[in-house]
Amino acid sequence: MKRKINSFYVVIAVLFIGLLTINNRYFKGSSSFLGVTYSKDYKINAEKSAIIEKVYVVPGQTVQPGDLLIELASQELTLEIQKLQKEVNLLKSEKEEKQKLLESEIKLLESEKRIIRNDIDSEVSIIQNRIDLNRSLASKILSENTLPRDSLTALELEIKSIRAKGLLEIEAVDIKEQDIRQDHGFDQSQIQSKIELAQQELDWRIQEEERLNKYATFAGVIENVYVKEGEQIEAFTSVVSINPLHPTSAVGYLVGKKDRDKALGEAVSISSLEHKELVASGRIIGFGSVVQLPQILQKSTAVNAFGLEVFIEIPEQNALPVGEKIIIK
Repeated sequence: MKRKINSFYVVIAVLFIGLLTINNRYFKGSSSFLGVTYSKDYKINAEKSAIIEKVYVVPGQTVQPGDLLIELASQELTLEIQKLQKEVNLLKSEKEEKQKLLESEIKLLESEKRIIRNDIDSEVSIIQNRIDLNRSLASKILSENTLPRDSLTALELEIKSIRAKGLLEIEAVDIKEQDIRQDHGFDQSQIQSKIELAQQELDWRIQEEERLNKYATFAGVIENVYVKEGEQIEAFTSVVSINPLHPTSAVGYLVGKKDRDKALGEAVSISSLEHKELVASGRIIGFGSVVQLPQILQKSTAVNAFGLEVFIEIPEQNALPVGEKIIIK
């Protein structure tokens, strides 16, 4: 009579064979070990409270640098921009009006100086006519073609006095013009300073409004969209998250006691387990704890494998996909 095989020993045998299979397939006498590539998702936040005007992406969509993702609008910011634009325009108008006023005042002063010169010329002309008339009469009466010296001197002094008085009046107008120009220059510099300050704030607000819209800064895949069109959001609300197209890190797993001589900063080579042509370089940046391998690395047996986590940094420029099974050497 045959003895019945104990099922306990059968299970033990299957487990032992499974361990041998995993060990021989992945970890036998080699300095290489398995791992998985990862990427950190990037969440894009709104800096100010705003309204979602338009959403241009959906989860799973691939985007390129510069692609518009979310269009936002801020009523508060729009009002501030309109207020500053009006302020700048009013200040510019004030500056132009004061410039026109200055030009009018200068023209008025120039006209005043012309009147003074005309008055001087007119008075001098009258006196000169008297001198000429007296000389003409004297030439007929007197033997000598001259006026009495005292009479000539008095008239000449009167002409000199009129010219001197006119020059003083013109000089006073010139001083008045200089004062007006000086006051105008000060006013204009004050207004210009206000214009420049308001324009700087306006430019900053416009740039802030432009920054409301969210653009992709790298090639990636939209992971989540957290908002919808027409929604009012608060400042620092996450609106969308993006996963890079290529991994930026990997986690390897050292199984058993071998290959525990890895060091921080050590350079490693990485290749895809299924696509050998996909390779990248990396650098060990840390060690974790002994954990159960991810499901993607487990074999279809009843035995779960464990390994020591090895954290590896990968340059951004690489051909590996995210979540790829890799061999690390």
